[in-house]
Amino acid sequence: MRKIGIIGLGHVGRLLANELVATAAVDQLVLIDRDDDRALAVQSDLADALPALPVQPRIIIQDYAALATAQLLVVAVGQSARGKEGPMAELPATGRALAEIAPRIVASGFNGLVVNLADPNEAATAFLQEQLRLPAKQVLGIGTVVDTARLHRAVAHAAHVAPANVSGFVYGQHAGRQVFAWSTVRVNGQAVDESINGHHLDESQLKIQADLSSWYTLKGLGYNSSAVAAWTCRLISALLNDEQLVLPVAIYQPQYSGYVSFPVVLGRQGVGNLILLKLYPVEEMAIRTAAAAISGQLAALNELVKEGTADDN
Repeated sequence: MRKIGIIGLGHVGRLLANELVATAAVDQLVLIDRDDDRALAVQSDLADALPALPVQPRIIIQDYAALATAQLLVVAVGQSARGKEGPMAELPATGRALAEIAPRIVASGFNGLVVNLADPNEAATAFLQEQLRLPAKQVLGIGTVVDTARLHRAVAHAAHVAPANVSGFVYGQHAGRQVFAWSTVRVNGQAVDESINGHHLDESQLKIQADLSSWYTLKGLGYNSSAVAAWTCRLISALLNDEQLVLPVAIYQPQYSGYVSFPVVLGRQGVGNLILLKLYPVEEMAIRTAAAAISGQLAALNELVKEGTADDN
């Protein structure tokens, strides 16, 4: 039985719940939100859609105890609408929300896989792993998965090929110190510094085009939702079906002594083997810089929790 929990029913959480139900990817869905009315509304809306679907999962709301038997939990808390203000804008709200839900997740007895969507993603994932006291291989964030998809789309457009013909990764920090690892990018197996279909690709222009995709979305909507929800579904499928899929998610990377976005193999065990590609020295240094920034954000999250505890006393 596929049992999945979602905590946080904002733009992304609601859309993710809809996709999981509509694609018959779940048998039991546990939905939790700070707002009881919102949770009931989402449950009712999905229930009205169930008669049109071939598979009708059971939808449970506002019950942390129900997480005890869940295989996977998606954390989608925070204020996504503040994402356009910068990678640190969501930090205070995220810290408070994670500190609020973590003890209740622990108390539920949940021991499955965790996929964090809250931003700043790498630091929030590290903080969540500390609070939940789960093995690092079980707690990962969406990291630079969407950033990598944007890179593939920008390269594909410039080279006049399908995005599926492009490979390579964005490392580092989502919506912050992204590291476009050009040493890993291939188009039909060719490096981007080669002539591809008669086109000479400009790396700086490709990065601008990839970043513009996010900018257009944030400018028009104020938040990202569709891409995050779709890629989260892809992550969930890889994890629950033991696909051994490689994606650049936010994971604990011993080489950097902390969480950072890095390509790894994903399966039923959670985080598997790291994909250790040979990077340019400048790329390696940029990842270390990103890791240091993430470490600083994690320290800020921990400080927020300490201040909140002091205020409570």
